[in-house]
Amino acid sequence: MTPHHSTGRRERNREAMRARVYEAAISLFAEKGYVATSFDEIADRADVARATVFNYFKRKDEFLLAWGDERRRRLGAMLIQESSRESGVLDQLTRCMNRLGEVTTDERRVTSELLLAWVRTGAPVLEEPYTSFIFAQIITDGKARGEVRPDVDPIAVGHLLRDTYLGTLYRWVGEGPAPFSLAQSLTSSLGLIFDGILAHDVTLSP
Repeated sequence: MTPHHSTGRRERNREAMRARVYEAAISLFAEKGYVATSFDEIADRADVARATVFNYFKRKDEFLLAWGDERRRRLGAMLIQESSRESGVLDQLTRCMNRLGEVTTDERRVTSELLLAWVRTGAPVLEEPYTSFIFAQIITDGKARGEVRPDVDPIAVGHLLRDTYLGTLYRWVGEGPAPFSLAQSLTSSLGLIFDGILAHDVTLSP
């Protein structure tokens, strides 16, 4: 076996072991709660030594950061897939918000548990606003097609839509049944943003 193949196999084995430890931790967080889960329990669930867990995650909050990274990649890929340039701006954004709502609802237990712990790390404030950029690209394409007013700033709209998603998500997470339909709330918010709240004969002061 060549050194290259040997190195490649070792790397694959290392990635597989990291994924095994990560999945064990996430499943325990969903079942017992983030605070109540210990490293010993993670090691038992992954069927590895405690030291092996520390080889990949030296602190407990590193699991949260890994969860945030994995969630960002997955949701980002999903939004890109939903944002087809063959349809209009509102249709694309509605599909994106629906999918965000549906996927998150399917993972309500783990999202509710880990999102609150993840917020305490400060990660949502410091992370790159990836969803904002995807939303902004949809608006930019819409401007090019004449669907969006020329004076609209796509980046500002992207941040507004991301803030809408996160704000709604923070109100939705928690123990017990979901207080409202996440997907429906997100798409309803789109209507407010696009239609506005002022009567047609009301103008804003400069």
